[in-house]
Amino acid sequence: MASDVASARDDDRALVLIQRYGRTATAFRALGAGLEHWFLTDARGDRGLVAYYRTPGAMVSAGEPVAAPHEAIAVAEAFVAFAASQRCRASFFATEGILASSPRFRRVMLGEQPVWNPQSWADHVAHHRSLREQLRRAKAKGVTVQRLDAAMMREPMRRARLERLIDRWFAARPMPRMGFLVTVDPFAWLSQRQSFVAMRDGVPVALLSIVPVPARAGWLFEHLLRDPDAPNGTAELLVHHAMLQLAADGVSWVTLGLAPLAGPVSGWLRTARSWSRPLFNFDGLAAFKRKLRPQGWEPIYLAYPRERSSARAMLDGLRAFAGGSLWQFGVHTLIRGPAVLLRALEWMLITWTVLLALAPTFPWFPSGAVQSAWVVFDALLLLGLRALRARTSGARARRTASRWSRALATVVSADAVLTSAQALWWNSGSNRGAPEWAVVLLACLGPWLASVVLWGASRRMNTLQSSPISDRR
Repeated sequence: MASDVASARDDDRALVLIQRYGRTATAFRALGAGLEHWFLTDARGDRGLVAYYRTPGAMVSAGEPVAAPHEAIAVAEAFVAFAASQRCRASFFATEGILASSPRFRRVMLGEQPVWNPQSWADHVAHHRSLREQLRRAKAKGVTVQRLDAAMMREPMRRARLERLIDRWFAARPMPRMGFLVTVDPFAWLSQRQSFVAMRDGVPVALLSIVPVPARAGWLFEHLLRDPDAPNGTAELLVHHAMLQLAADGVSWVTLGLAPLAGPVSGWLRTARSWSRPLFNFDGLAAFKRKLRPQGWEPIYLAYPRERSSARAMLDGLRAFAGGSLWQFGVHTLIRGPAVLLRALEWMLITWTVLLALAPTFPWFPSGAVQSAWVVFDALLLLGLRALRARTSGARARRTASRWSRALATVVSADAVLTSAQALWWNSGSNRGAPEWAVVLLACLGPWLASVVLWGASRRMNTLQSSPISDRR
């Protein structure tokens, strides 16, 4: 028996194992971009596969090993040994619990995944009044659903429109694109997946891409992407059509995938769920899946060797989602200009404007007129930031938000230049002590950093500026 790390992506070899043993919602993710493959082999061939993301000092598996159920633990233990030989930690993110029966592993609950039986979906809808109302709303707004085969998905014009939809879906989110288990690539492995698109006025307004869970003869609803201006009920209509189609195909098991931090997670994860709401609405995602009334919820875990700490294993998992560096991911999030940061800029600007008004003219300003001008400027800028926030909801409002955010970014960039010029011309000669220079440095850095944030917000809003669907609501 030997282990084998593919020197090149051996996707066909991995696909054979997935089709034979893939029983978890994450199994098909072994074919995802950015993952490396490790195979456990013997004289009979491949016994198992671990698809993993390599972070500094760690190898994070995308789910549990793809192997026969009675061999999954042995494959996992062999992968831990392989990682140790590479001087790396090993962990298994988003497993469905099979590794917990091994004395080598501990587990932390990450959330739950909802499951349905499409065979009972029609009856389910018949007894679900609020869901029927959502479906009615979408249909009343002219939304229709079409099932696309691989050839249709590859058509250049259709693909360009769907990529536009994906860009708008990402632009409406505070955080940048993530990888690992949540990489969005509905055009990969089209021969294996099914695609459903919601159309309005001839334009795609939502996309549902599903991938197989072969050992369960089921499907994972992997990507459900809705344009921010799509009518209410569009996502529900997509799910409804897919469920009916799968029921007609004889499918009896479907999941919408992990609802992170849902269910009875530990206290510190509940705290993280609450604190992270401005950047990722875990409760909202779980609520959407819950309102479809799943027939059951299955717990999902992070599994890791007993000699390791759960905090370190969780950190390794987060780094995998972030693409390796949490610091870089944090910086990329900040420069996107998320709404929570724009609100923070407002509060900081209020404090700064009050301090400017109360500060003595000398040695900070060349004259009282200059001081008053800065106070008035910052007060007007505050009003501009609040007006921008008011323009971030609603299709028509967002169309002016792009121009508004670009104007504010330009003004704040000019503010940064003028502030730096005053610091060099006036304050460099009038301030001598370290505390004074610290204040001047803060005054210069503030508008420069704010301009970076506002230009990032402007780029996002520019993507959302021209709505691909009509304004009829």
